[in-house]
Amino acid sequence: MTGTEPTMTDKWTIDVSLRHEQYRVRAEALLRLEDGGEFVGVGLAEAGLRESSNSQIGSYLAVTRALSDLTAELLETVASDVARSIEVDGVLAGQSAN
Repeated sequence: MTGTEPTMTDKWTIDVSLRHEQYRVRAEALLRLEDGGEFVGVGLAEAGLRESSNSQIGSYLAVTRALSDLTAELLETVASDVARSIEVDGVLAGQSAN
């Protein structure tokens, strides 16, 4: 590479929202793709008392779980897309060999 090749840039955005309840925190991680596609991950955690010095722990854990769930959604989609691609390529390769 000489550094003069054109590059492509995609922008994906992740929005994380938290809903605090008395004893639980729910986090939602929403990934928005440039093409309009979306993936959502959800995470739940028990929440400590809001006045406690550890009040953020439940939020951190819920967000971590939401991002992990989002990762699983993406991996599932990739695996499905790869399998579909192999099936299509295999069918096309088999037809062209005849």
